[in-house]
Amino acid sequence: MNKIIKNEIKSINSKDLNLLKSKLSRDNKVLVVELDGNKTQSWMDYVTEIQSKFSFPTPCADSVDRYLDWIRDLEWLEQEKFVIIINHFSDFCKKNPSIKNEIMQDFEEIILPFWQNEVREEVAGGEPRSFIVYIVD
Repeated sequence: MNKIIKNEIKSINSKDLNLLKSKLSRDNKVLVVELDGNKTQSWMDYVTEIQSKFSFPTPCADSVDRYLDWIRDLEWLEQEKFVIIINHFSDFCKKNPSIKNEIMQDFEEIILPFWQNEVREEVAGGEPRSFIVYIVD
């Protein structure tokens, strides 16, 4: 039986975030990656954190395509669910809004749909995985 997965970007306030993090910390099937929007001001800041926290096999700073390949692979990770929390979202890439828009657009149009459905067609034996991005202000 195929379970229905809805991958999305959700806004959340800090109070609800604390409850969510408490719940997620008890689930060893979830990889939680937190980014600080205050400290994430460029593509390099963003991709350096992501490749480190997701343990990408090779660096991606010089290639958006490589980043998109790795974030749609993740076969080396045991977790079945992924959560990215972007704290201080209004400050996330504040000096570089086009980068912020590109990153969020990649989630909406490429990464989340891939893990929700497309993985079945693109990867032999591929199974959908939950992938949620929380934006917090």
